[in-house]
Amino acid sequence: MRKDVLVRRGMHALIALTPLYFALPVELPVEPLRRWMLLMVFFIGVSVFEVVRLWKGVIFLGLRPHEKGRIASFVWAAAGVTLLLWLFPEDIASGALVAMAVVDPLAGELRGSRVRDIVTVPVSLFAYFALFLVISVFVGGRELTVYIALAVVGSVVAIPSEWVEVRCVDDDFLMLVLPALAMTGLSYLL
Repeated sequence: MRKDVLVRRGMHALIALTPLYFALPVELPVEPLRRWMLLMVFFIGVSVFEVVRLWKGVIFLGLRPHEKGRIASFVWAAAGVTLLLWLFPEDIASGALVAMAVVDPLAGELRGSRVRDIVTVPVSLFAYFALFLVISVFVGGRELTVYIALAVVGSVVAIPSEWVEVRCVDDDFLMLVLPALAMTGLSYLL
């Protein structure tokens, strides 16, 4: 595996650690800091870094050449992570974050190995379903049947959103936010 691809895959894997945010106390020991403030500092820091990177035209290991003049995928991922941790229920956010962190690189590797979509799609769907189900059941307190329904909807929304080519929005954002929206909407109906 090339070094730049390995760095990108490693950064994706780190997203799986972001649900640890929920382990922080809402009111941090340092007054007047709150947990959500750390989240905003994280996103603002990533955004400022990206503005400087774009201004200087810098490309570093892990970025793809087409990201030189546009917002990089790590910024889109940071935006998605921030939204999920801030606005969505802990069980849905945690499951979606871990599933995306593993499945997006897995799907990329499968496509890169020239495995046909007839294999890539079911493997990606099953991996997302299984990861979301395990993490959300571990974190949350809903009935198992609810989590199974959420995992089905999440995987069916997440995997196609990874393929969608939207000029202005990266799939790292879509693969986090779209399934979380769909699963949260469904959770209100169940």
